[in-house]
This record gives sequence, C-alpha cells and structure tokens, in this order.
Amino acid sequence: MSRIEEFLSLYKGKSTVTAYRWALAEFFKSVYGENGHKLEELGDKYFTDNRDYEKDITKFLAAINDKPPKSVRLMLSAVKSFLIENRVELTEKFWRGVIRRVKGSRARTQDKVPSNVELRQILTHTPVQGTALFLTLASSGMRIGEALQLKLEDLSLDNEPAKVSIRGSYTKTGNSRIAFISREATETIQQWLRVREDYLSAASKKSRYEKSAEDDRLFPFEHLTAYVIWKNAVRKAGFLKRDPETNRHTVHPHTLRKFFRSKMSQLIPVDIVEALMGHEGYLTEVYRRYSEEDLAKFYLQGESAVLIFTEAGEVRKLRAEVEERNKQLQTLANGLASENLELKDRVRSLEQQVGSIQSFLKDLDAVNKWIIENIPIPEGGPKLTKEDVERILKRQQT
Repeated sequence: MSRIEEFLSLYKGKSTVTAYRWALAEFFKSVYGENGHKLEELGDKYFTDNRDYEKDITKFLAAINDKPPKSVRLMLSAVKSFLIENRVELTEKFWRGVIRRVKGSRARTQDKVPSNVELRQILTHTPVQGTALFLTLASSGMRIGEALQLKLEDLSLDNEPAKVSIRGSYTKTGNSRIAFISREATETIQQWLRVREDYLSAASKKSRYEKSAEDDRLFPFEHLTAYVIWKNAVRKAGFLKRDPETNRHTVHPHTLRKFFRSKMSQLIPVDIVEALMGHEGYLTEVYRRYSEEDLAKFYLQGESAVLIFTEAGEVRKLRAEVEERNKQLQTLANGLASENLELKDRVRSLEQQVGSIQSFLKDLDAVNKWIIENIPIPEGGPKLTKEDVERILKRQQT
C-alpha cells in the first residue's frame, strides 16, 4: 500500500477522502508540476527526495491562495496531516505563519439561499428521487453526505413528525443524532420507495461502474449523481449563476442547510435548530435538557417554515383548527368523565336500595314460612295485617 493510500484509509467519510486526495494532488502539482507520475507514486517519491518541506509548503500556499479561504485551510490541513503521518513535524510557529498569510477568513462565494417559492420552482424539475433527497435536506438541515449514507432502516416514517436516525459513522464528528423531516418529504419518500427497486435494478444493469442491486441506502446513488440532478433543475428553473469572483455556483445543495437554519430559527429556539443540524457545540446541552418527544414538538412548531409545496399560512390555519378541535374533544371528554362519575354514584345508590329490598324479601319469606308452620289459618279466615306480620316476625326472632 502506498503512503497516500495508507494515509487516506485513516478517514471514513467519502467527502473527506475525496477532499484530501484533491489537496495532495494539488500539493504535488505545485512541487513537481505535471510530470506524468501517478499521485501514489509521487507520495512515495516525495520522502526520498530530501525536500525542503517548509519551502514546498510556502510555494504551495502561493499557488492556492487565490482559492476560497476555507478551501485553502482544508488543503493545508490535509498536507499537514499527511506530513505528520509520515513523521515530518514542522514547528507550530511555522504553521501559524502560514495560516496568517491565508487571504480572508470567510467564504468568498456569495451563496444565494433560495426562498420557499424558488425551491418549489427548482424541485418541479427533479425526478422523484431528487425531489425526495432535496426535500429531506431542506426540511432536516442535514448534510448531503449524511443523507446519501442513510439506510432504509434509519427512517421512522410512521412517527409524527417522521424521524431520521443519523448514525455516528455518517457524521463529521462521529456522533450520532436524530433529525426530523417534513410531511412533504415523508410523502415524497414514500412515492420514491414505490419505484426505488425498479430504479436500482435498471441502474445496476446500465451503470459502467460496479453497482449493486442490493444497495440498502435510502438514496442509492453517489454525490456526483445528486449534484447533476440539482444542477440540471437549477438551470431549468433559471437560477444557475456563478459568483463573478470565484466562478462557483451560487445556488448549490449546501444552501438547503442554510435554508433550514434561517427558516426554522424564526419559529423555534436557535439552539434546537443548531442541534438538529448536528452542530457539536449545541448537541450535548440540548440532548441533556430535552427529550426526543420535546424535540419532535419543537420541530412541529417550526415545520410550516420549511414547507415547499404547501403554503405556510394554510398549514398554520389547519394546525390551529386541529388544536381547536382537540380542545373541544378534551372538553367533551372531561364532561363525559364527570357524567360517568355521577352515573357510578347513582348506580352505587341503586345497588344499596336493591340490597335493602332483597333483605326485606328474605325476611318476608321467613315470616311466611313461620306462619305456615306455626299458625293454622282456616280457609276464608281473616287476613293478617302489617302489624300482625311485624308482631309475628318479632316473636319469631325472639
């Protein structure tokens, strides 16, 4: 195994591996130029050439410093980690000096976060699997790399709202979390699942690459496919534009994460929103203070803000009607419960009265029996009065 392969095997995330491979390729390009060698060969060659590492990194920074600051920092971080793994540790003073020379501190591309209406226009041009994926991203705030790793068993679509269990192996930090998706996303995923097997079967037959028809992911395709679906839809909707300074597209899938944060934070606490998105600084505290049921209730309060095909006002009106109906049902239930208690009291009283009557009838039977046995009454003789019965009963008891 080459040094580069061994280094990249330390990382599980596909996006991280792809980014680090690209960074190392750019680094060796700045060192050796285009010399026809494969990247793995250059990685092995580099440590046998007795290079001036600080000079190479300084040259590399000069070559990439016109890129976005976040990209430059990522590329430098990849090279630094690669050197350290190969026992080349430069001083922190040197690295601090390099970082200080990075131009700017914010992303240079001016992203455009689409509105609900603009997203609706974009998603009318996506196939069902694309619509399901992008509604999932827009209504949950999860990263596209996380969504593309979800397995079918990670979804609980029967919950209200539908819940997604994001495993630690999917996330940047390695920590698991839960997220929720809107009813629109849930319904579209259900539509997608009805045709998913046919899609996967067809894709596995015509793909130039090895593709398994048994792929158990919710979205069984790669980043490139997702980005192509998105780009085509954005172009057809008329929103495909590039930043004049960086030449990068201004409306890309990551803006759906920003869309979720900006919309949800208008209706529910920001710390809840940040935790649902997986920002590490908020997860522990939010999970300590709130139960899963609490988080679901918060999500439902803000869900209307991230709906794309349903007007938010209509949803709020429907939710208000449902809440009012629930109140009426609760009032009715309380009234029935009160009436039920009154009926129970009346039944109890009637049971006591029946008991008294049964006791009297039992006594009366005893009197009749005693009379028959002890007092011969001639046929056609006088009838006994009530007082006679009471007197006889008293005598019989004594």
